Amino acid sequence: MEEFYSRHERLHDLADAEASWQSRDDLIRLTSSPDPNRRLLGLILMFEQIDEGISSEEYIEIARQLVGDPDNDCRWKALSVIGKFAERAPEAVWGVVSEFGESEDEDMRDGVACVLLEHLLEYHFDLVFPRLKERIEGGARLLADTLGRCYAFGQAKDRWREVETLLRDSRGGNS
Repeated sequence: MEEFYSRHERLHDLADAEASWQSRDDLIRLTSSPDPNRRLLGLILMFEQIDEGISSEEYIEIARQLVGDPDNDCRWKALSVIGKFAERAPEAVWGVVSEFGESEDEDMRDGVACVLLEHLLEYHFDLVFPRLKERIEGGARLLADTLGRCYAFGQAKDRWREVETLLRDSRGGNS
């Protein structure tokens, strides 16, 4: 765990030393690097630019390419970058949930649930839940598992019983 923090601290210090604004081409160059530290630095810079209001939805596609990264830190930071768009670009974020929410990789399902799906449900329950329901009722058991890893926020809070019912039914009525 200490190694994780020292790596992140070092990269955040490097990000702070870089100009806070990096061009799209600079970010693509960083995130395309064979060096996982450069990829992670590019994602950190992207994340910071989003926080500063300097971003575009193109960042979703840049980060999406790193969701399956073999470096777990890159994977989670890529999901975090995409998650920043859950409120304002739900269709693009849903595309990532659709692609990776049924992964055999449990850690991937954790990331998709906690960083993307629960925030889509928080801001866009009426848009996202019917899609989830259709897919889960159609047999998407790993997507059901991903949904089961979410917590209720925002719009989902008052409608969480629908989620619980869907999850119970997807398990054959067993709680």
